[in-house]
Amino acid sequence: MMEVLDFFRQHPFLLGLAIGLLIAAGIWIKGLFRARVSNKEIEKLKESLYTKMQIDTKGHMTRENELEQLRKHNENLRVSLKSLQQKPGRAEVRQLHVYDKAIHSMLAKAPGFAPTWEMVLNDAEDEIRQTETGISAFVRKVFIPGKSLPKNTEEVNLIDYEENKEE
Repeated sequence: MMEVLDFFRQHPFLLGLAIGLLIAAGIWIKGLFRARVSNKEIEKLKESLYTKMQIDTKGHMTRENELEQLRKHNENLRVSLKSLQQKPGRAEVRQLHVYDKAIHSMLAKAPGFAPTWEMVLNDAEDEIRQTETGISAFVRKVFIPGKSLPKNTEEVNLIDYEENKEE
């Protein structure tokens, strides 16, 4: 051991080099330990990110499936509504309702029959069109319930008249 110390005393450059190499080796080993810890932490973060991405993907897929089901349901309801509006007798009841509104408005505005009739009839049709598509549909359902509408037009005489008995 004394020989090594004597050797380094005679060659101070080699002593500095050996000390520098020992310090560098220590720093390098410390760096390896830190790299290992960092790699473990990175792996944990990758695993956590992968898990989060899987959860987000499942949630996104669930929302897309639900949205698609709601679109199909909405389309089915729209088709059902159109088919219910096209039921036999429904158009006649609607037209009767338009005429009824027009006649009641006409009674209030009656100075000139023909122009007033056209104006009131158009107003009533516009109002019924808005009623069928908007919030006023709710009001119509409240004030004109389905039970009060005739189910069979043959049974109900909408206009009272006497048939000619001479025929």
